[in-house]
Amino acid sequence: MSKHPLKCQECNDFKKLEIIWVRYKKEIDKELDFKIPFFVCPNCGHKEPLNSKEHYDAMTDEDFAEMQDGEKLVLKFGYENKEFNRYSHLNFKYSSEDYYLIPGLFRDEDDGYLTPVFFDKDILLYYNNHPDYNVKFGSFSSGNIYHKGKPLFNWGFGINRNGKIFKWLGDLNEDFKEDEMLPHLKRFQASNVESDHDIFSKFYLSQNPFSPSDMFQSSDNETHLFKLKNELDELFQSRFNMKLTKVHIEDFFNFYKPPILEEKEQIFNAYISLNKLIIENIQSDLLKAKLNGKDLKKLGSLKTLENFLSNFFPDENIDLILSSLYVLSDLRQLQGHFSDKSFEERYSFCKERLKLKKEANYFQVYETLIRELVRTFEKINDLINQDRK
Repeated sequence: MSKHPLKCQECNDFKKLEIIWVRYKKEIDKELDFKIPFFVCPNCGHKEPLNSKEHYDAMTDEDFAEMQDGEKLVLKFGYENKEFNRYSHLNFKYSSEDYYLIPGLFRDEDDGYLTPVFFDKDILLYYNNHPDYNVKFGSFSSGNIYHKGKPLFNWGFGINRNGKIFKWLGDLNEDFKEDEMLPHLKRFQASNVESDHDIFSKFYLSQNPFSPSDMFQSSDNETHLFKLKNELDELFQSRFNMKLTKVHIEDFFNFYKPPILEEKEQIFNAYISLNKLIIENIQSDLLKAKLNGKDLKKLGSLKTLENFLSNFFPDENIDLILSSLYVLSDLRQLQGHFSDKSFEERYSFCKERLKLKKEANYFQVYETLIRELVRTFEKINDLINQDRK
């Protein structure tokens, strides 16, 4: 299995393209300026140029030999600022360097098609708040817009590490061909932003795979969480002759509004929705009925679930396994206390339990919580599966 060319050799994270302006000076005031592409790891900082230093040194030596004393030149590579004329009618700005330099995008037979075009993520707010549209995220770095239950775009969009969404230039051309798509084209034109040269995402990996694991990307967000919750309901039905929760997940998911931006109110409203779905939805009375002889009347949903699982799996640290659910419950309670003096202290305690630094922003807390909730449900599902065997 081949290693992805963007994978950092130091820390195994994924690198991004960075264009750095470099000035060479030699002899009597000769200057040569040009842009060198680097691949930089945002995690550990490891930096590697597209070509070796020796390559650029030799190239500049050749140019200096032909220059006059005092001459100053700016070199431009063939891949810089190229326009793909067949897409000019779309009026999108993009970086041709992305297309020619980021691994997997260049196609001899289809020049420019896989050029990433970037947009402010706030364009999704219009669709997520419109009664006829909604936004669904297959992962934290891929999604699509839906119109009355049908996808608006054939291939959806990616979300990079800076929170920008992007689509391929060729896909945009196909998506906006029909006259009825003109209002959508105008919205996307208004939200079009300059490239930041980072397209690492599940969207990019799955559409430009370098290995089978790249091709088959699993979800890492609420989609995966809700799937695991469905599985847990079925496992409870099989093992304990009852569903853990009252409402089936699909009945709720169509109305779920995932947070789009790094915005406090949006994210805490999502905690309320998740809490209703995952915790308040637990059939506490049925769980208590199966624990005859124990005084559980005063216990809430989470404590009841903890007692229930501890009864069947006494050798497991159930309180630790359910920790993410308790954090979700605490975050939900914080929603109505933004102005309280104790908010920051209580919020910091939630971050601490998620092993996050105090400086973590709202969206980082949200993403981390979802991943921890996924681990919680995976662990409970594994316990019940093992018990059934």
